[in-house]
Amino acid sequence: MNMLVGLIGLPLGYVIYGAYRLTGSYGLAILIFAVIAKILVFPVQMAAQKNSIRLLRLQPTLDRIKRRHAGNRELINERQHELFQKEKYSPLIGLVPLFIQLFLIIGIMQVMYNPLGHILHLDPAVIEVLVNATNALLGTTGGPGDQLRVIEAMKDPANLLYFESVLSAFPDAGSIISTVLSVDLSFLGLNLAAIPTPMHISAELWIPLLAGISSWLLCLSQTALSPGALSQGRATNMGLTLFTVTLSIYIAFVTPAGVGLYWSAKNVLGIAAVLLLNKMYDPQKLAGEALAYIKAGQKSTAQRKEERRQNKELEARSRADAARFMAAKKELVFYAISAGQYKYYKNIIEWLLAHSDIVIHYLSNDENDAVFKQSHERLMTYYATQQKTISLLLKLDAQMLLTTVVDLQSFHMKRSIVRSDLEYVFVPHGLAHSHITAREGAYDYFDTIFLVGPYRIANFRLREQMAGLPKKRLVKAGYGVYDQIVESYAAIVDAVNERPRILIAPSWQEDNITELCIDGILEALVDKGYEIVFRPHPQEVKLFPERMAALKERHARHVEAGDLVFETDFSAAQSIYTADILITDWSNIAFEFSYATLKPAIFINTPMKVLNPNYKRYGEESLHLSLRDELGVALDLADIEADLSEIVVRLLENKDAYRARIETVVEQQLYYPRRAGEAGGRYVLNRLKNRNFLYGADDIKLA
Repeated sequence: MNMLVGLIGLPLGYVIYGAYRLTGSYGLAILIFAVIAKILVFPVQMAAQKNSIRLLRLQPTLDRIKRRHAGNRELINERQHELFQKEKYSPLIGLVPLFIQLFLIIGIMQVMYNPLGHILHLDPAVIEVLVNATNALLGTTGGPGDQLRVIEAMKDPANLLYFESVLSAFPDAGSIISTVLSVDLSFLGLNLAAIPTPMHISAELWIPLLAGISSWLLCLSQTALSPGALSQGRATNMGLTLFTVTLSIYIAFVTPAGVGLYWSAKNVLGIAAVLLLNKMYDPQKLAGEALAYIKAGQKSTAQRKEERRQNKELEARSRADAARFMAAKKELVFYAISAGQYKYYKNIIEWLLAHSDIVIHYLSNDENDAVFKQSHERLMTYYATQQKTISLLLKLDAQMLLTTVVDLQSFHMKRSIVRSDLEYVFVPHGLAHSHITAREGAYDYFDTIFLVGPYRIANFRLREQMAGLPKKRLVKAGYGVYDQIVESYAAIVDAVNERPRILIAPSWQEDNITELCIDGILEALVDKGYEIVFRPHPQEVKLFPERMAALKERHARHVEAGDLVFETDFSAAQSIYTADILITDWSNIAFEFSYATLKPAIFINTPMKVLNPNYKRYGEESLHLSLRDELGVALDLADIEADLSEIVVRLLENKDAYRARIETVVEQQLYYPRRAGEAGGRYVLNRLKNRNFLYGADDIKLA
């Protein structure tokens, strides 16, 4: 390590040596070195400035990625990496100036502590003799300041004869002594070899003060102008400023004053560099929109305080519920990751509560889950953070777990290590649930799959064969959400709209209607005699409120005229049942709407969500593709302006023909319509009562 430090100091020592020979002043040599170092580093800082501005411009997109994939750190990292590669941003470039500064401070300390070698260029053998002699004279054991003590001891006239005798073996002893005595380590009345200490009042105490003030001013300039600081919150910048100033003062107090002088000069030159870089590459001009986005999203002190309070309450609730969950004796567990998943379990849960004495335990990662509004003595509900859920599921002691969350064993949801016979059942969250929109192997570790319809049986069997997996129980279970919609639709089926109602309901995947073409769709349909209802995905409203606010502002005129309604109350589904036509992209709501109301849909061909690039190996064509033309019309993005209005007219005119086509699709693609709760519930009940009970896709019978 000492050899490495010495090698770092060697080239820097020559720079300071040359400056010292030129000026005859140790202090000026240090200042000249600081200037030269800053000039050499400046091109790297230019590259870092441009790189930081590139990152600044990416902040809105990065924010959307984090919000869209919240809780899935692996996917967030994957998307960020793809974005950085596409936009040619390198996180490493921003670290280069820091490493160079570290290199320089190590080198300058090496020079400051070893002036005999770096400034006077004495022979190493001579230096070793002088150091040993000085330690013997002063009774010291040696350390980083050995060479500085040599200079101080030799300048004492009382020690001169001692050093002459020590150097008597060297023919040029007199020249060596005069060389050492000639060095002047003072500057403006300061001893640059001295280490400032608050225990002794001296002029050198100005150095730590200067280092602290210059560091504070540098931080202020960076906070106000540098792209990195502009993208951070006020609290973060204040914390960094406090840390940097404290570090600067500390370094100036534990090293020779010459190091503190260099540090102060570096800070002052750094301020000049920040101003120059801002003039050359102004973040306000080059990334103004991103800065406005960041500023709009920054939280006030009161908001952060309230958020911390709420998080503290949720943590306490999570700990308490997790303890209850672990202590409870459980047979049957439902697990949900978000509030909207309760509807997929609702029919099964209600059937079981009505037809058995089973106690149901429902674990949710969403504090606002609809299940917490339910009240039944045999429905036990628990809230837990996703982090807490990892251990709860890993130690789960139950007979059966039902969930609509895929990727069992891949992310936070792992199979129990205490119950090898625990049966894991996957409950679909869409009528067209597909291998295409799930990762390859997303279902491999489930024991049982509830089937909405027949189209996935061969697909699952082929996956099992190709991956060498044991055969799963494939259960004809239907789709509870379909039953819920049909029931609700029956109550208002006679309602007649004053004018045709068009429902726009995007999916939640990336590049959905809201992100790519909502303005074009609205402009193509408003002022055409329709009532348009825009029902964004709940996650869109929750995670991107600023996007919704901007959209409302852009179309305020249509809202005021009564032609456009923004529906963000997702507890009501009136718009779904009363719409005459649905416009969506890849959302499962298309199947729920068309299957239940027998009305057509328009599918906008936004980029398809494909999480399994190998889906074709399993011989599957998603119903999202194969049934688009059966349930309505598919439309490319480029054709919205020209064709959308005409397609709406055509679908309205041919609604009876579509009704007959959709009825046929429902008969072919859906198991047990209006009886999904019973189908799923009977399977669960029979398996819990008899573990040997077999209930497969080919032999299920409902009375």
